[in-house]
Amino acid sequence: MSNKPKLHELLAVENDLDNVSKKVVQEASNTFKTKGQLFSGAVRIYKSLEDENGKDDYSALTETRDLETTVFDKLQYVGLSVGRYWDAVLQKESTNQIAVADLDLDGVVLATDVPATFLLGMEKRLSDLRKMYEQIPTLTPGVKWIKDPDSGANVYKTEQPDKKYRTRKAFRHQVLVEPTEHHPAQIEKWEENENIGTFETTHWSGAITTNEKSEMLGRIDKLTRAVKKARQRANTAEVKKVNVARKLIDYINTGNFS
Repeated sequence: MSNKPKLHELLAVENDLDNVSKKVVQEASNTFKTKGQLFSGAVRIYKSLEDENGKDDYSALTETRDLETTVFDKLQYVGLSVGRYWDAVLQKESTNQIAVADLDLDGVVLATDVPATFLLGMEKRLSDLRKMYEQIPTLTPGVKWIKDPDSGANVYKTEQPDKKYRTRKAFRHQVLVEPTEHHPAQIEKWEENENIGTFETTHWSGAITTNEKSEMLGRIDKLTRAVKKARQRANTAEVKKVNVARKLIDYINTGNFS
């Protein structure tokens, strides 16, 4: 079994190397800008102009401020962190040229030698596509829908028309007490709606069933899992050991190549 690092191991530390590199560069930039005294030192020696019998009794004859570092020392420190990140990126991109895997779905190979970078991008693209599929309208539940090929492919219509009555106001009355010689009749009157016709409405729809939508979303999820597995297989490729950062940093600092 090979002890060479795998691509997925390199990917796991790439962000950390990037973050450290950025922090080191920022710290060095701040140091160069605001802490110039770190790159300078001095020795001040006091020499009296009085003779031995003079009155000059100043005792602090020598003052020293040590040189803490040099610009080149700082640049070398920065170069180590920046270089590790640059080499990691180079190794990742170089390995990605050979990091491939077959895209397999239920035993069917959809594509062979698919690059890991494409597979990574496909995970994002499938995720974005799924959000669109989630918005697909479905047929109104509780209504009997049937295919209507006469209206076109994938068109549904309601099996039975939706009926609604057209009405008008009608007055009704009822004699509660018959009239007598001495009293008129007692009559109750009221108003009610009377059906005089019907509206029959047939609905058509180009939507899909909830079951069809669920199956589509399920297939997207299944394909996403297959893409992830293929990417994981591709990322087991051995890291291509290439380095260029040292030469680049040395050229920047000295004009020479190491």
